[in-house]
Amino acid sequence: MSRAWRAAGWLAPPLFCLWLYWLGLKTWFYQDDFAWLHLRLEIHSPKDWWAALFAPMAQGTIRPWSERAFFTGFSALFGVDALPFRIWVFLTQLGSLTLLNWLARRLTGSQLAGVAAGILWTAHAALATPMAWTSAYNQVMCGFFLLAALALLVRHVETGRRRYLIGQWIVFLLGFGALEINVVYPALAAVYTLAAAPAHFRKVLPMFVPSAAYLWLHQHLAPAAATGTYGVYLDGRLPATLWRYWEWALGPALLEKGRLFPGWSVPIATALLSGALLGFTAWKLRQRRWVAVFPLAWFVIVIGPVLPLREHVSDYYLTVPLAGLALLGGWALAEAWRGGWAWRAVALALACIYLASSVPQARAWTRWRFERSREVRKLVLGVARAHQLHRGKPIVLVGVWDDLFWAGVFDQPFRLFGAQQVYLGPDSEALLQPRPEFGDITDYVLPGKLALRALDEDEIVVYQAGGARLRNATTLYRELAQRLWTAEEPRRVLVGNPLYGGQLGGGWSGIEGGHRWMPRAATVQVGGPVSRGQRLWLEGYCPAGLLAQGPARLIVSVDGQSLGQAELRQGDAPFQLGFPLPEALVGRPTLTVRLELDRIFTPPGETRSLGLVFGTFRVR
Repeated sequence: MSRAWRAAGWLAPPLFCLWLYWLGLKTWFYQDDFAWLHLRLEIHSPKDWWAALFAPMAQGTIRPWSERAFFTGFSALFGVDALPFRIWVFLTQLGSLTLLNWLARRLTGSQLAGVAAGILWTAHAALATPMAWTSAYNQVMCGFFLLAALALLVRHVETGRRRYLIGQWIVFLLGFGALEINVVYPALAAVYTLAAAPAHFRKVLPMFVPSAAYLWLHQHLAPAAATGTYGVYLDGRLPATLWRYWEWALGPALLEKGRLFPGWSVPIATALLSGALLGFTAWKLRQRRWVAVFPLAWFVIVIGPVLPLREHVSDYYLTVPLAGLALLGGWALAEAWRGGWAWRAVALALACIYLASSVPQARAWTRWRFERSREVRKLVLGVARAHQLHRGKPIVLVGVWDDLFWAGVFDQPFRLFGAQQVYLGPDSEALLQPRPEFGDITDYVLPGKLALRALDEDEIVVYQAGGARLRNATTLYRELAQRLWTAEEPRRVLVGNPLYGGQLGGGWSGIEGGHRWMPRAATVQVGGPVSRGQRLWLEGYCPAGLLAQGPARLIVSVDGQSLGQAELRQGDAPFQLGFPLPEALVGRPTLTVRLELDRIFTPPGETRSLGLVFGTFRVR
């Protein structure tokens, strides 16, 4: 075989990946990306670095390399230029494709199997998410670590050299910083050695110890949720979830999302591909090629950790498990190619079914994410520019649609540019779909009463989203706001925000760090409850000096009706207090909340007599 053909065999999968996902290189940030980009703003000391890298975040995950170090390091070097992030993601995935190509050649003895495995893996539409969403880099990095560790094990089996065994251990341990499913590597290594090199099986057994220790430590530091979107359900529905992932992994089931072909074709195509892969595996096992069980085992073992997340079944969870099925499919194609024209025709037909269902979806989903990120970039950089032009003024956004909100507003990307006060217009909720499992939309909306007052007093600017760029619509809204916005009382009052100053009665101190001190007694106006069972929530901070003579008592009333009292016993600590609101208050547009303390104190170095520190009042 010529050198050119050998080079083509290594280059084909990476080039196919670049062709299929090239828009992913141009995709900007969106959604969770901003939460990770914010992380750099919270690091001010070595202690902060430790917390930023290893403290549980985002559903209790601990991923120091693939999320924390990746985002903080690249953002420190490149700011909000997404291209270097995207290049790094692509380089990692191209490395994984090369490793899969190499492993397939070693396990099957066929160059064609290696090339086909890389192309089949790349073609699957599930890869569109990690290839066009920087926050999903954890999937790409984890795949690289698992494949690299296995490649080192294979080299150790082939050569007997200890350095490859040590290298495998290093890569395996580093993989815990990429993604939690790294814990399955010892099971993968055990299946491989049992099938292909039984004499080396005992060498992988010690690797189960770090995996067990990691599972114990992770559960101790960040216990899994019992319910909700990320709830862990170990029940009889696990096989159904596995079948769902299997259908998606084969490709035709993705047609249901894109509606490219008639629905009746999906189960037929799925059955054909399932029969081909399982039949090929059985044939190889009959030939005593025990390593044929490894690709299927890879899929089942790697997908296993996410099967209990039945409320969060997501196609991008297939990114790493698909490498196993791609290896099996590539091997089957290579064997069919040796079997004559009939077998070649069958293999090509099955490959075309898979590619026809996956490639168009992969391109479409990549383009959708690219276009989505363009809208987010336009909004975020437009707000950053508006913040420069109107230094110190809050910005109110109008015309923000649902996907733009969840992708480009919810995670508060504007903080990256120092724009702390960016709100949605009072009429925005009608355009947005509530997702209470993620957050409360009303926290982002400037209430109508405040918006109208601030606009009249020239305290805010209004910008219109959509179109070629973010457009200043302040003058237009001075004419339209009275007709479009309802002067509704806010049901959430941020006492440390100047826009909410008109909701406070006399006696409150000035704003200090986004909060205010209350004296012995104070009042706040909030909007009334809209349904039964709602409560008045108070959030603040209790200084230790207030408790010098024992617990402090806070008495709360609304419009002269007592809601009760609370004893504060923990000093120098935040508090959150909830008081049930009487049913008779439902529907009232305005409530006057009165707070009264049984004592006040004078902090050291102060001349004022003060009580509690407050941040938020909320009716919910």
